[in-house]
Amino acid sequence: MEPSLATLIIAYQKKMNQIDTQFAFASHLPVEKIHQIKNGSTNYSSEDKQRVLQYINDHS
Repeated sequence: MEPSLATLIIAYQKKMNQIDTQFAFASHLPVEKIHQIKNGSTNYSSEDKQRVLQYINDHS
């Protein structure tokens, strides 16, 4: 089973010692969107998912 987008964001942030604001700024997504993804309170678009995955892959 593939990890959730929220799990990937949290793992990346822990690894890089990054807070939500830093992650949002660097990935070009609103910090509110990052909070919603991590809380599971939003259905993110495929574009949002691709942007997050691309950012994590490019900076890991």
